[in-house]
Amino acid sequence: MFRQLQDMALFALVAECGSFTAAAARAGLPKSSVSQRISHLENQLGLRLLNRTTRKLNLTFAGEHYLTHCREMMAASERAGQAIQRLRDNPSGRLRITCPAGIGATLLARMNACFQERYPEVTLEVSVSDDIRDLVEGGFDVALRTGKPQDSSLIGRMIGHCPRYLLAAPDYLARHQPIGHPGQLATHRCIAHRAWTEWVLSRDEEYYRCLLPNTHLTDNLLYARECAIAGGGITLLPAFLLQDTVERGQLTPVLAQWQAQGNDLWLVYPSRKLNSPALASYIEFAAGFQEIRDFYLR
Repeated sequence: MFRQLQDMALFALVAECGSFTAAAARAGLPKSSVSQRISHLENQLGLRLLNRTTRKLNLTFAGEHYLTHCREMMAASERAGQAIQRLRDNPSGRLRITCPAGIGATLLARMNACFQERYPEVTLEVSVSDDIRDLVEGGFDVALRTGKPQDSSLIGRMIGHCPRYLLAAPDYLARHQPIGHPGQLATHRCIAHRAWTEWVLSRDEEYYRCLLPNTHLTDNLLYARECAIAGGGITLLPAFLLQDTVERGQLTPVLAQWQAQGNDLWLVYPSRKLNSPALASYIEFAAGFQEIRDFYLR
């Protein structure tokens, strides 16, 4: 069928040019190939489309009718190309996005609002969850994830690195023994994300790895932040979730002379090639979004 569609286009070109020689030059094919393909098309149809003489080509009655449909096919192909070009110029369609809860409720929410201001024809369907969703099985176009993707079949683009800080409410710190070394964390109430039950801290050349007891685990960083503000204990939070909590005195840095291990933010999507204009625009927009760049260092 595909070869026949090509031959239909070639027949229309021969009819337009009025000769095999001119049509062959336009198509970039040998004259003999053009003649053979038109003969093959006629044999498939069981009717002669052209009357050939040494000087001239004339359409038969069947050829005139067939040419009408060939031109309709070519016009449909041109309209399809124009539609794709409009799609490139004005991205539209649906994007399905998944991301962790902390990012989804803060940075992603603000970024998506700005994205739709620029690309109003793109509809967004967002799944906010700390569960790692399977992109292909779940039908997602793109994910924001902390940490390099483990699935080698996916494409990952790192946006940047975000620092994390140990914090607690002033009230909590006032009610407990002062803490001057990471080794004392084991005696404190710590609120840990289930993905970060091991806190790695460094000071100059000294490193300390804190294995936390399972006394208070969560799968949501917003919960950890609010629990810490309420005096529930010490927690580890990325910079973008702090907002003005430190300035307002809701949270106070703990072990400020020690640096916690940060985390990377990645854009993850199924393929590098032939992505939709909507997805390509979203990837570039996210990589350059200023509010993400403010927190995620390059």
